[in-house]
Amino acid sequence: MLLCAYNLNAQNTKSITAEIDEYLNSAHKAYKFNGVALVYHKNELLLNKGYGYSQIAEKVPNSTETKFPILSITKTITASIILKLQDEKKLSVKDKLNKYFPEYPNGSKISIHHLITHSSGIYNYTTDVGIEDSILVNNPVSKDFVVNYFKDKPLGFKPGKYYSYNNSGYFLLGLIIEKVTGKQYETVVREYLFEPFKMSNSGFDFNGLPKNEKAQGYQFWNQKETISYKHYDSTFAYSAGSIYSTSSDLLQWAKVVSNKQFLKPKTWELAFKPKIRNYGYGWEISKYFDKKYIKHSGGYPGFMSELIYYPNDELIIILLNNYGTYEQNVWAIGMGITSIVLGMPYDKWTIRNDNKVEVSKMQKHVGQYKSGKGRLEIKLVDDNLFLALPNSPDMRLLPENENQYFLDNFNTRFDFNNGKLVLHEHGKNIEYIKQN
Repeated sequence: MLLCAYNLNAQNTKSITAEIDEYLNSAHKAYKFNGVALVYHKNELLLNKGYGYSQIAEKVPNSTETKFPILSITKTITASIILKLQDEKKLSVKDKLNKYFPEYPNGSKISIHHLITHSSGIYNYTTDVGIEDSILVNNPVSKDFVVNYFKDKPLGFKPGKYYSYNNSGYFLLGLIIEKVTGKQYETVVREYLFEPFKMSNSGFDFNGLPKNEKAQGYQFWNQKETISYKHYDSTFAYSAGSIYSTSSDLLQWAKVVSNKQFLKPKTWELAFKPKIRNYGYGWEISKYFDKKYIKHSGGYPGFMSELIYYPNDELIIILLNNYGTYEQNVWAIGMGITSIVLGMPYDKWTIRNDNKVEVSKMQKHVGQYKSGKGRLEIKLVDDNLFLALPNSPDMRLLPENENQYFLDNFNTRFDFNNGKLVLHEHGKNIEYIKQN
């Protein structure tokens, strides 16, 4: 009987793994995923596999050993070290910034809590910095140089009043870690996490890695051409986003988190409790259907990263993508994988055609729409329909025909019909009514 149950479970696992693999292949063929995916469920590794190339010209395949920048997933590590120092009674999240930097403008108003929760109001130094800004991005820069870039700019709001994603706050957290420990941030991360938890393929100087060990970042254009991006220097991102890793090493970190190691159990509970909007101490907390997840994303031209943990379902999903821009949505791929593992509806990825529709026929869909889930707006700009949401850039809708459109990077379908809009996403249908 036990052997029979084991065989059935093994067959079920094999079937789920095959389904995930088929789904990721569909995403790869639709130019939505090119990288490494890892899925770990109830102490079992379902999948750890590369898709596409790490170096396209040389046709080097992505593999589980390929190193990727994890980008803002770095923030989960920075925040956790701050909390570890609090566990060790070396600091408090209530400490004000001026305790560590007496001359910092408004330092008496800004706490470590504000820095971790993106609620400080400090100017975000990456707001107007693009990949063409070679002085800040493409060359080594001192910490003082970066801090001087943002510290004297006025606060955007009273600390604690709003959430506004902020790399400057996490840059300052790295400096606080150095002040408290008397060691370099990179040294502290290695001693506290990389070495004890055997993350031997993780580090900081991504650009300094041998070419054959790492992924090159790309953007696919018109599903034909590729544009390669130079990754920013690690000193520019520092404690806000400088770490590189592999899927297997990130699983080690995710296990630390899921097993509530490193920090006290109550401290992990504190980290996973939303403080402002849906952000805790270094983690975003939300739900997919009724499934609670804890996650962090990362993004920069050429790379996207995602670490998703479902505590109640014992599910970890890691996605490292070396293809994309800020418009790419690796999170949507993660939700598809979630649906497969947990038995919920999902849609495979397909290549969408950019069909032509007369402007007059698109014009009738323009307007404000409302549902029980909230509001959205459909705009017509330069003969194209766009979805407009609060606090997000407008996103173009690809026309299938005059009444059906796709938000391609989210795998979401929009059906317009006589003043109604039905949004189809991840197996769910949400009806919106056009407002006159």
